[in-house]
Amino acid sequence: MNRTIISFIALSLVVFPLTGCSEKRPDGMPKLYPASITVTMDGTPLAAAMVQLYAEDSANSQWGPGGITTASGIAELQTNGRYQGAPLGVYKVAVSKQEMDKHPNPEWANLPPDDPNYRRYMQIAENLKAFEVVAPEFSQLSKTPLKIEITAKVKSYQIEVGKNPGAK
Repeated sequence: MNRTIISFIALSLVVFPLTGCSEKRPDGMPKLYPASITVTMDGTPLAAAMVQLYAEDSANSQWGPGGITTASGIAELQTNGRYQGAPLGVYKVAVSKQEMDKHPNPEWANLPPDDPNYRRYMQIAENLKAFEVVAPEFSQLSKTPLKIEITAKVKSYQIEVGKNPGAK
């Protein structure tokens, strides 16, 4: 390889990640600031929960920041599901997570489809019920007391959603 090609490749490795392959943002979308929310339930990280922010300022109401928590309980906020960060402002926070009843015969899940127990497994699975893991006081917009303010300086927030209402 000659020096020109090597220089181009080196420059590309630096410039392309900085410019990204970003698509054009919607007209009127305000500047977005990187932010994450760590969600805990009874002091433990809450994985696979949906976090949704609702702007108190009607000017930001169409932008809808939110995210899904990782195993560590951290949701990196995205606006409109695709743009990293959230607009500045005060938001109510709703957190929800649904789980299914446990199947009484999970060992049947890997049976071949022609096995009679596999068919029974599928029939039982169709009738399993989903339930909300987070208490309504945190999962419903009309009830949630949770609020955060997205600022240019603060990058991470923490919220606690109490105990699992179905826990014994």
